Amino acid sequence: MSDPIKIKDLLGTVGEKLGVRSAAKTGAIWQHWEEIVGPAIAGHAEPTSLREGVLRVRTDSPTWATEITYLAREIVRKANEVAGEALVGELKVWTSPAEVTRSRQAPARTSADERPAGPPHTDPVEALEAARAAWARRHSEGGKDGL
Repeated sequence: MSDPIKIKDLLGTVGEKLGVRSAAKTGAIWQHWEEIVGPAIAGHAEPTSLREGVLRVRTDSPTWATEITYLAREIVRKANEVAGEALVGELKVWTSPAEVTRSRQAPARTSADERPAGPPHTDPVEALEAARAAWARRHSEGGKDGL
């Protein structure tokens, strides 16, 4: 009787076929996403794929996409720290209005200790609400293309 196949080994084989170098380490990035980006950002952005060194992150608004873009280098650094190796070489951001599934609620304000270091900025929650209000106004005025 042969030894059973370890799930870790199976994931590695399947992951390589899908362009993921280390499925278990990629999973660690998903599992620790809130620690990597902080709770406020995790409430509005989530990783969607990591393939061939490119981590794709979906945000729920253009405002948050801009914030993530500013913080990309720090997010890549922290993600690689969690993975224990340089899995992520580049971060690409995309936007979809659907709710982020990982965290439904974000605090109104975030201290500098809860988010990656980055350039000074206005409160992203306020900016997000302003963007949503602008979208709602435009949509109610008959705008077909949204923001």
